[in-house]
Amino acid sequence: MARYFRNSIKTKIMISFLIVIILPTACISISSYSISKALLTERVSESFMDNLSYLGQSLEFDIREWERVMDLLQVNHTIESIFIEKYENDVNYFFDVKKASQVFDDWAYASNMYTYISSLVVIGDNGKILRYGEDVGRLDVEELMQQDWTQKLDQSKGDLVWLGVHENYANFHYRNPYVVSLTKQLDYKKSKAVVFLSFKAQFFFDKLNTKHDPNNDMFLLDSEHRIVYNRDPNKINQLYENQLDFQDKGYSTITDQNGVKRLIAKVPIANTGWNVVETIPLKDLTQGSSRIFEVTTLVFILSFLVSGLIWFIITSRIVNPIQSLASTMNRVRGNESSVMTEIDSRDEIGQLNKSFNYMMKRIDRLHQDNLREQADKNDAEYRALQAQINPHFLYNTLNSIRWMAMIQKADNIREIVEVLGRLLRNTIKMQDKIIPISVELELIKDYIQIQKIRYNDKFEVEYRFEENITEYRTLKFVLQPIIENAIFHGIEPKEGRGTIQIRIYQESAALILEVYDNGVGMLPEIVENLLSAKDDRGSIGIRNVHERIQRTFGEPYGVVIESECGVYTKVQIKQPIIELPLEERHD
Repeated sequence: MARYFRNSIKTKIMISFLIVIILPTACISISSYSISKALLTERVSESFMDNLSYLGQSLEFDIREWERVMDLLQVNHTIESIFIEKYENDVNYFFDVKKASQVFDDWAYASNMYTYISSLVVIGDNGKILRYGEDVGRLDVEELMQQDWTQKLDQSKGDLVWLGVHENYANFHYRNPYVVSLTKQLDYKKSKAVVFLSFKAQFFFDKLNTKHDPNNDMFLLDSEHRIVYNRDPNKINQLYENQLDFQDKGYSTITDQNGVKRLIAKVPIANTGWNVVETIPLKDLTQGSSRIFEVTTLVFILSFLVSGLIWFIITSRIVNPIQSLASTMNRVRGNESSVMTEIDSRDEIGQLNKSFNYMMKRIDRLHQDNLREQADKNDAEYRALQAQINPHFLYNTLNSIRWMAMIQKADNIREIVEVLGRLLRNTIKMQDKIIPISVELELIKDYIQIQKIRYNDKFEVEYRFEENITEYRTLKFVLQPIIENAIFHGIEPKEGRGTIQIRIYQESAALILEVYDNGVGMLPEIVENLLSAKDDRGSIGIRNVHERIQRTFGEPYGVVIESECGVYTKVQIKQPIIELPLEERHD
């Protein structure tokens, strides 16, 4: 049963259906889904990146507002006068500080940014200090000047320095544990001053908390990768652990502690070394891909069902007639001779059916003709058997002629009849196709003796071979046609006596039987066409020998003819070496 299904045409068609229809459709569907999902992810990621870039630009504007506070301190004459004036008493200094406080109040009235100031301290070279802010009263200026930010200011060469987020330097702070600070050196005409400005981290919370999706996680990082802003206040001033070495497109993917894959993007804040970072779960970005998957799957299933139905209808019109024809052929194998198929169609299957029916009729007719011919043949053989001359009767008759020649003392007649009788006896005895070379030579010697008597001793024969050559075998009657051709076409037309040499020798892995005569030779065109043209002497010609050798031993073997007109002809028979069995060899 398993073998039937392996060989069944329906199984093969089903497999071809899977290969031709399902496999390409599945590949196209999977590829389309993968490409669509990748494009969707890329587009959403780019949109996500654009939104984050817009948010970064907004933050950059807010940060510049704080830098602008520094610029106001630089150009305001009221504040400048405090640090260039040489006060003779504290009363004048007190009134100038009151004026500066009024300036700060005016600025605060114009912008709510000043409500976020924790501490604003301006320290001049003249020893005067200007303070402003919610926590400045609890700030020890001497202790403040001993912090690390003073070293960064010295290295800045007069540029504004963003110190990032840190713990509030003011003592006994309750509402503002973390602040963001920046510092700068102010150059007035006759003096210098140092500004230290810290504002509440709450500033960024108020700015950013409503500007991003609740499902997203946003971080504002300072130049040391400390968290300036996050929705979770407990993360403020902690180091951000994720790597920020992204590709040129500015976003990448990470896996958080819960094993959730997230898209992470960053946008740098100019001139600060800060970055705004936002993460979002990848599944939120690719929610539309599930719809793509559903549509792709639905299209694949519909394509599979429709194409499968069409394929089934088409193949049924092909497979069923073929199976019917195969069933009929199996009946023929069961020795049913008179079987016909009944498939009525005009396509190739119908033509095959008509051809099969015609073939069965033809076979039946040939079978009947063969039976009649066999009967006629048996009758003819019977009649031929009745008229056949017994070879033994012919041999006995030749023996009687030999005795009569001996009585009459006709030695020539006796000799030729004796040789002919021996040749006939040996021919009758030999039934094998391949015979020992020694037997072939005995036949050739009897044949040559007859030809010598016929041609009145016009030629002589030389035999050249080693004794061990007779331990090999060859085809029966391969030398006789060659020698006959040498006598009749080479020696007989020649004036005077001729010579025929018979050589048998081993050459590599082949046995060569060579017949050489010094007769009239042949023209090159005759030599070239001798093996390809039909020999008029029938089955005993040279071409017959060549074909027998090749049919028996293969293409590398056969007859090779070499001749020169008026000089000689040499015919070589090449065959494989076939040794006699040990029990048939002569000691």
